[in-house]
Formats: sequence, structure tokens, C-alpha cells
Amino acid sequence: MNGSHWPPGVPRGARPKWILRALTLALVALHGAACGGPPPRTANPTRALDERRAIDIIIRAFHEERDEPIPGKSLLLADGTPLEVDVAAKGKRYGVSYITANERFKLGKALPPRDLSMGDALQLVNGTGSDAQARILVVHDSDYLYDDQVGTDREASTITAERKLARDVRDFLVHAHSQRWP
Repeated sequence: MNGSHWPPGVPRGARPKWILRALTLALVALHGAACGGPPPRTANPTRALDERRAIDIIIRAFHEERDEPIPGKSLLLADGTPLEVDVAAKGKRYGVSYITANERFKLGKALPPRDLSMGDALQLVNGTGSDAQARILVVHDSDYLYDDQVGTDREASTITAERKLARDVRDFLVHAHSQRWP
């Protein structure tokens, strides 16, 4: 050994460049370790509003818009599949159907597909036969999701989901009144 502190094979003129490269790599590695941060979060598990709670919210929206809510009835869709209307307006031909995952499965392709290009547009269906003039707002439970997390890590609270449902029903009722639906 010649007493030199340089790695073997590094010529004398390249030694300052070698030191600069080694220091740069060390700084980059240190910076990467310091700025790594926590791992990315996974999405909180969500669930849909319970059907009973949703129907209570729908009834309250009917009251707020001065419509008298009554239990709905079953009406036939275009292909003959029955659709259960959860809440209807007394003396009127419109109502709301809250569709759960089980109902979606039973209805299959009877409900027309939602137009995704319409964004949050409300989905309306008409009955057939004697219910041909009935206009039903179809709200899917999957549009009213919340998580059970507590604190600031929430993605959607129960209150947010409930308010969205109430807003959608009120918008439907305001439209029904402005169009003077029977």
C-alpha cells in the first residue's frame, strides 16, 4: 500500500471528481430516505345508507317540499318487471325508489342503464299501462356511501351521504312541482 486513501485504480487527476460524485450520491440517498414519507393510504371501506334510514330521509324531503308522503306501490317497468316505489306523493303520480344491491340484482337489465356522461343527473323511469304517467326517481344506494372512520381521515361521513340523498330528492320534487306533474 502506498499510504494513499484513494481507491485503487483512480488516477491522481480524477480524484476530486470521484469525491464529488461520491458526495453527490450520498446526498441523494440521504435526501431520498428523509423525504420518503409515510406509505400511501388505502381507501377507507365504505357502505351504503341503510334502506330504512334512506326512506326516513326521503319522507323528510317530501315534507320539506310540502308533498304528503305515502307508502309507494309496485309498478311495472317497460319489460314487465315490477319496481317497488318506496315513497310516493299523495294524490300525485310521482315517487322515489331507493334501489339496494339486492333489488339491483333482481331488476337485472329492467332498469335502463345510467348515462355516465350525464354525471350526477337524476335517473327517472316511467311505469307502463295504467301507471304510464307515473314518474319515479330511481336512487341507487351505491351513490350514497359513507365510511365509519372517526376523525380527519374520513372520506365521506354519514351526514354527507344523507344530505346528498335529501338534496337529490328535493331537486326531483322541485322539478315535479315546476313541471306541474299530475
